[in-house]
Amino acid sequence: MQKPDISEFFTIKQCAIGSLLLSEEQRNKINYVLKLSNEEVQTATIMRVLNDWGFPVKRTTLGEHRRGTCCCEE
Repeated sequence: MQKPDISEFFTIKQCAIGSLLLSEEQRNKINYVLKLSNEEVQTATIMRVLNDWGFPVKRTTLGEHRRGTCCCEE
């Protein structure tokens, strides 16, 4: 009997923010702004810019990434 392919059970979950396919310029900008406090640049503003770039994201996902509580490996 041949064993079934169960590789999907071992796939590492990737952070939705960290895995966005951004240009180098966009990645530099977003990495910089994510290090700023919410008082300096609000999460809603970052969401708007990402949406304008064609990357709609959820507030909770972005918030987790900003706090460092996501599954991102960065």
